[in-house]
Amino acid sequence: MTVNPNWNVLQSIIKSKNSFKGNPYKKYTDLESETFKQRIRAQENSESYSLLKTKEPNIVFVILESWSADNIETLGGLPGITPHFKKLEKDGLLFTDFYSNGWTSDQGMSSIFSSFPVFPYVAIINEIDKSRKLPCLNKSLKNYHSSFFYGGQLTFGNIKSYLISHGFDLVKDQQNYKDLSSGRLGVHDEHMFAQFKNELSRLPEPFISCLFTLSSHAPYDFPGEHKLSFNSKSDKYINSVAYTDKHFGAFMESLKDEDWYQNTLFIIVADHSHNSPRKWRVAQKERFKIPMLWYGEVLNEAYQGSFHSQMGSHIDINKSILSQLRIDGSNYEWGSDLFNTSIRPAIPYAFHRGYGIIRPNGYYAFSEDYQKILEYHVADSLEEKSLQKDAELYFQGAYKHYMDL
Repeated sequence: MTVNPNWNVLQSIIKSKNSFKGNPYKKYTDLESETFKQRIRAQENSESYSLLKTKEPNIVFVILESWSADNIETLGGLPGITPHFKKLEKDGLLFTDFYSNGWTSDQGMSSIFSSFPVFPYVAIINEIDKSRKLPCLNKSLKNYHSSFFYGGQLTFGNIKSYLISHGFDLVKDQQNYKDLSSGRLGVHDEHMFAQFKNELSRLPEPFISCLFTLSSHAPYDFPGEHKLSFNSKSDKYINSVAYTDKHFGAFMESLKDEDWYQNTLFIIVADHSHNSPRKWRVAQKERFKIPMLWYGEVLNEAYQGSFHSQMGSHIDINKSILSQLRIDGSNYEWGSDLFNTSIRPAIPYAFHRGYGIIRPNGYYAFSEDYQKILEYHVADSLEEKSLQKDAELYFQGAYKHYMDL
């Protein structure tokens, strides 16, 4: 989950300091910034193609703590870590170029459910007066019962307050599962998967429900084997992912006889990435690459066992779901429909004390701490200045949105 109370306090202090300065990203006129934003939105000039057999499926999120794409062999990752995820790929739609927008769990939640970009110093989820004004997927799905389950403490990162302020019908965490076997951070994943199955069986349809896993977070005191080794400091982490993968696979297999299963779309995605034996640099785009898999019998056969190569990130999930359900998603201002082929993707991302943008033609990252460009990779040298300007305009506009909330 990569957050703690002291971190939250520090973020609030830094946030206040930045607010007094106004928009720290302001470099261009407001007109230029707004024109850039409208240019991104104007690309959505055609309908997306349809993946689903049904108009009102249940939606189940499994948000995987700290899963890097380096754990997924099909995505070019290390072999043998997630064989059960690989088995699910054969019947699902795997996104092959997908990224987190930040590096902590709380950032991931507001990006996944509210499609809001991440900033280096400001976590909007810590400011309920602002975050409650954002759209949220459960609100867009007005006919759906909404729920969220976690084996740890949702007070970290202010996630619980965020979920409650957005009207989730049911929110449960470690306080509700004191009788289940736990480690230092909370209930081990194998027990939470079993509990989640029980919870899902009691929900009224249609529902949107989420399980946030826990065991692949330090201190990695999961009750499983440590048999994988890449001669790396990340070996404990790698084995924790393998442990979650094993019990996730058993969980998915156990659901097939449930009455609601055939009408359910599963969205399996990481909250953020993690260090791995690959040792990416702090702002390298590969450091932010994560798995996302859409799975379920509601997928049209043509998309089962296939790949989706269009670049995307957390902030694109909501608009993509809503477009499939033929629900207006225009209030998610920073996201794009992953199934609209007219889009030229722009993936904003933030890291500790810096920000960047990923485009199909390359990516750019800037350290605010050192006032230095850390990453600048383009396929065409003629587009160098354009890529940097895109990043600057994106964060100027997004931060203005944050200030105006």
